[in-house]
Amino acid sequence: MVKRPAEHTTFEDDGAGYLISVSDMMAGLLFVFMITLMAFVINFQQASAEFKEINQRYTNAERVRAEMLERIQQALERHDIHVEIDERHGVLRLTENAILFPTGRAWLKESELMKLSRIGEVLSDILPCYTAGDLPEGIDSASCDEDYRGRLDSVFIEGHTDNVPIRSAQYDDNWDLSAARAIFTYHELVDDNPVLAGLTNQKDQPVFSVSGYGEGRPVRRHEVPTGDSANRRIDLRFIMTPPNEDNQLVQKMREAGVK
Repeated sequence: MVKRPAEHTTFEDDGAGYLISVSDMMAGLLFVFMITLMAFVINFQQASAEFKEINQRYTNAERVRAEMLERIQQALERHDIHVEIDERHGVLRLTENAILFPTGRAWLKESELMKLSRIGEVLSDILPCYTAGDLPEGIDSASCDEDYRGRLDSVFIEGHTDNVPIRSAQYDDNWDLSAARAIFTYHELVDDNPVLAGLTNQKDQPVFSVSGYGEGRPVRRHEVPTGDSANRRIDLRFIMTPPNEDNQLVQKMREAGVK
């Protein structure tokens, strides 16, 4: 009986060992891949849950702002001052039915100043419950929801004009006029009202500031120059406090790789 060469047997054994090594390596890689995938899924689920919580905070901030605007509007209605609210953008619009600026002017008649003073009184009664810092004297803490304290970050007094080109030695253009209207309103509302002047946000910054938009953001758009009183207005834009940069939820999301 003829035996097979010994070297042939050795060759077959070496091949089997090689195949076993490759199989073990592939199994190890698959195991590592599965572990990595599981870790990614867990982190993603945690990040998604935390993102949902932050999103709920933003949504809740919008709800708080809407309630605040409605409170202000209802209080002004009781004084026969009619304003409009834009809940989506957080705007309280002082329409021509609230205060009306003369064409090309940044001041108000005495009757309009009286209404602006009343608006300041309403804001002084309501806004302290939404800002940071100590409550002003005369504001009962029991009338404020503690969950709302510090939720208001900024109030922009925004000046606007119609689209009639300005013809005045006092103002260069409608941008200049709109800014002057905002500054005038600021002085009448805030400078002469200690409560509003003292309101601060969580960073201990004053809540009120001013901006001017000229004719660029009309309520009603006109293709030709039109002295539309609806566009000669002041908007009060309310900005709510965002989640803080040191918020634990934000840090967790960053650690999980969510930018």
